[in-house]
Amino acid sequence: MRAIPFGRHAKILGLVIGALCAAPLAQAQPAGGAYKVIKLDSRKAGAVSSNGLLAGKTLYVAAQDGRNADGSLPSSFAQEVNQSLDHTREVLKAAGMDMGNLAWVQVYVTRAEDITAMNDVYWKSIGANPPARTVLVVAALPGGQKVQINAIAVDSSTRRTIITPPGWPHAKRSDPAGIQVDDMLYISAQSGADPRTGKIPSDYGAEVQQSLDNVGAVLKTAGMGMPNVVWTNPYMASPDGAADTRGTPTIIAHNGQAQAPRTVVMNKIYAATFEFGNTPGRGTIEVAQLPGGARIVFDAIAGADLSQRHSIRPKNMPLSPTASPGILYRDTYYMSGKSGFIPDQGIVTQDIELQLRQTMRNLLDDLQEADMDFSDVTQAIVYVRDIADIEKAQNLYGSFFKNGVFPTRTSLQNSFDKKTATGEQISFIAVRQSKLQK
Repeated sequence: MRAIPFGRHAKILGLVIGALCAAPLAQAQPAGGAYKVIKLDSRKAGAVSSNGLLAGKTLYVAAQDGRNADGSLPSSFAQEVNQSLDHTREVLKAAGMDMGNLAWVQVYVTRAEDITAMNDVYWKSIGANPPARTVLVVAALPGGQKVQINAIAVDSSTRRTIITPPGWPHAKRSDPAGIQVDDMLYISAQSGADPRTGKIPSDYGAEVQQSLDNVGAVLKTAGMGMPNVVWTNPYMASPDGAADTRGTPTIIAHNGQAQAPRTVVMNKIYAATFEFGNTPGRGTIEVAQLPGGARIVFDAIAGADLSQRHSIRPKNMPLSPTASPGILYRDTYYMSGKSGFIPDQGIVTQDIELQLRQTMRNLLDDLQEADMDFSDVTQAIVYVRDIADIEKAQNLYGSFFKNGVFPTRTSLQNSFDKKTATGEQISFIAVRQSKLQK
């Protein structure tokens, strides 16, 4: 995550903590019935998560683990993957969809050596119309799980197109470069490998540039460009692999604080790729490892109609060369990851609950600027410094949703760095309930 200096003096810290503890952060609106909450009789997604939320034609699927019906984990990793996919299929079915409706999938595993076994099960289960996909090796998942899968799916009334740039190979059992559903484009994780040779440059800057060029090629094939991107995630492999504990910043929000050397290189190239002040929503996450020896990958979502794309700029956040607080596309808000920093002060406390309160305050500022609140959130991804903090974090996190409807949620420890000051970070996708088709 991030190494950020403490506040300038104790008086500021005391005032901030007092204000956070004394004042409610939001008055959530009552549920208006605009979302269809997807419930399963057989299993729950957790105390503070919906299994799925259907917002108009788009279904947000919470992280699905591979637990048995009694809550225990299978002894076989392959069975854990298979059940994770089965649980995903159950959510889709309850929403009137199937695996062919999947547009974007993230697969989280805790060991790089399990990727091959995961893929063996995945390709037997996913069907003839695979989605865009990102595979990440993370430090830990709740309850000792070894795999989780979350997703975005879109119903069959939409037009679906596979996007493959000219000259790119598309072998059997390989992810499509992109899936376009009506005017939305979902892009698979693009590494810095040359698509035609598979070779990754030895120079890190060249790897970053190639990764972004690959994203650009997918966009161009769909008739779009970098200005169409509404949300992107640069995932950076820990410099020393899965066991890195040197305190390298692993979650880097867009608040201008100190950054790791690789992030500095990445940001310089990234900033030259996008228009200043109009960059996509972004969460820069350092993970334990990436497939194929990659040091960075980018995945992305883009919208074809630039007239529907609007940067959201809360008054307390200055313009950034690397990330907007979020992009509103039509009525869907793709929000940058936020941590518990205080504007102009950084992280001022190591207490995980106080950090999370400030994170939710920062997210609420962004939501309110887009005429939304917590009741509009459809998807949440919660990253923590230590998986041991997950229960404490999720209990407090759940208290901010007052209408009894929780977003779909994914929770994980992204890297092994325990020295960073940032104890958690959260990213949201939100949809204005008032504008949804009933």
